[in-house]
Parts: sequence; structure tokens; C-alpha cells
Amino acid sequence: MLASIGKFKKLKKRRIIVISAGGPQGGIQCIYFNASATWEILSHAMMPYPQKVAHLIEKISLGITDTLKPSDYAWLDFKISQLMVECVRTTLAQVHRAASTPHVAVLNKLSLWKGPTGENYQQQNWDLSAGDAQYIASSLGIPVLTDFIRNNILAGGSGILPLDPGNLSIAQKFPGLVIFVNIGMVSQMTIVDTSTSTLITDSITGPGTYLIDKVTKDISSTENFDRDGSFASQGKVDGECLNTLVTSPWFLKTAPKFASPDQFDDLLDDPTLKTLQPFDRLATITALTARSLYNFYRSEYKGIIIPDKIYISGGGAYNLTLLEYLSAYFQPIQIKSIEETGIPADMRLLLALGLTVNSLLSGNAVPWQTGSNPKVSSIGRWHLP
Repeated sequence: MLASIGKFKKLKKRRIIVISAGGPQGGIQCIYFNASATWEILSHAMMPYPQKVAHLIEKISLGITDTLKPSDYAWLDFKISQLMVECVRTTLAQVHRAASTPHVAVLNKLSLWKGPTGENYQQQNWDLSAGDAQYIASSLGIPVLTDFIRNNILAGGSGILPLDPGNLSIAQKFPGLVIFVNIGMVSQMTIVDTSTSTLITDSITGPGTYLIDKVTKDISSTENFDRDGSFASQGKVDGECLNTLVTSPWFLKTAPKFASPDQFDDLLDDPTLKTLQPFDRLATITALTARSLYNFYRSEYKGIIIPDKIYISGGGAYNLTLLEYLSAYFQPIQIKSIEETGIPADMRLLLALGLTVNSLLSGNAVPWQTGSNPKVSSIGRWHLP
């Protein structure tokens, strides 16, 4: 295997395709790019989940598993694998045939569950995922690198993706101080000083769209998320309630911080929040995402250089009300979608993961969080066709 992988280190230009599976409201995403001294996106595609797949993922993510059979998990694993191969082929069909064969595939599996296990849930972190890397490698005829979260856990980490070299590579296309914010189910801020190629901070800052989606479902019988922020725009933020929510102990921790989306569920039980009218409740929870990002920036960034812009990616980039709140907090810093730079809003983290793997193939050491007694040193596991 080492001999087969080693030949890719000799390539000056690599074509890499990154495959990722999101939550029930998302789908399969692929981004295909050239990587050499710089990088160039060749194509990308997103494939929504069929209704049965989305429904099953949502039941598992919510812990509603009493009616599920082992065969349901097996079917989901196989179906996700098929959808991944289909999404790859859709992505590759968009480029010239001469460039339509990737050298390497990078797979971020669908994370069904991640957290502590064992007696009293204190013994060991673990994850449960879907998507078979060997099926993908055999179907496409290319090597696949995967199990990033699993390997990080085995090494003593909390289960994070290795993104640092990729974030640095993306930031090099921008001058000075660069701030990236990804708003998925949780929010994450990455601050890079490109003048010194220094990653200042990269951390989860608080809830993203997860709580927004949960409150939206309470308001609407037809919508699973606040499309364009239209529901929140009809409400009014309760400042007193918001000030209470942002003093929750998790927000007071220092960076880098880690959290799963459901760790913020208890915020929805705040007595003041529960007494608000439905649209006011959603507006306040939407403002919480913006306020926690701003508070993190104020507490963690100690530099004197003020950035001109903050680039937003993830599903939250489409929530116009959330973007308005961010603009109000961060003024005069401009809030811009990462799409203005040519990177699809849903795919900045995928690109960062792919560029990290490219850095690894180039022979560079890839720093990533581990425990004090790591058991493994590899960032992932290879599967050959």
C-alpha cells in the first residue's frame, strides 16, 4: 500500500476529489480541484438525499432508534455509498475528459453519532458513520483516504477533521488578516495572518443552524429550516434573553473549543426564551449564533489589525437575517459570502480537507489535535481499489 500511495508524492500537480455527506437537511457534496503550488477548483456538485434516506438519518440523529432494525443501518450504509459514487460521477462529468480522472479521493463519511461511550459515558469517545470507502475505491478505481474523525479519536482527540494546512492554503489567496466563519450545525471561526502564514485560532464558537432548525420546526409544519431567514425576520430579538443565553458556561471557555450540536439543546429550555412568541423566539436564537461569534472574536483575537471582511460559508450563509445580525455586530467589518471568492458556500471545509491531504501527500507534517498519549499517528486510513 505504501508503494502505491508513494507515487502520488512525486506528482507536481494532483487532481483530488473530496466527498462528504451532511446531515438530514443536506446531502452528498463533492468538490474536484487541481493542487500544485496553488489550487484551482475544477467542478463541484451537491446531491440532496432521497426522502427515505433523509428521514432515516434524522431519526438516528435524534435518537429515535427503538423501531430501527440492524438491516436499516446496513441499508443506509449501502445507499449512502451508492449516492457518493453517483455524486462523484456527476462532478467529474462537468470537466474535460482529459482531466476527469482523479488521482485521489478524500472521503468524509456521514457521521451518525459521535461522543463518549462506556460506563457513565466517561471511558472513550467513538463514532458511528455511514459510507463504505472500499466500495467507493473499487467503483471509481482510485485510492480513497478516509476515517479522519475515527483516527483523531484513536489518537486521543475529540473527533475533529484535519483542516489547518488547508485553511492556510485557502487563506494565502487573500492579503493580510483573514477570517473565515463556517456556519453549519455549529459555528466555527478560523483566523489566519497570511503575512506570517500563522493560524491564530480555529475553534467552534457556539451554535450554528442546529437550534435555528429546531425552533423553525416548532413554528412551521412544512419547513425544516428557516429558508432565507424569512421566519426570523418577522420576529424581534429579546435582548435580555439573549444576554442570559450567551452567559452559559460553555461560551465562557477559552479556545480552542469543541462541541456537538446537541450540547446546546439545554439553551432552548431557558424560561425567558420559552415565554417568547414563536417568531421572537426564532429571532433571538438566530441572534445567538451571531452574538456568540462576535463575542468569540472579541475575546480571542488580540491583534491590532482589523480585517476588512469576514467570509461566511456553510448553510448559514444563505440565512439573510443571520447575515444582517452578523453585519450589525461586526460593523464596520464587512460580512461577505465565501462565494464571492469563487469557493462554493457549502464547500469551504471540503476544500480545506482536500488541501490538507494534498499537503500530507507532499510530505509535509500535518498538525492535528491529539491526546497526551496518542495511539495512532496517521490522519486517516487508505483504501485501494
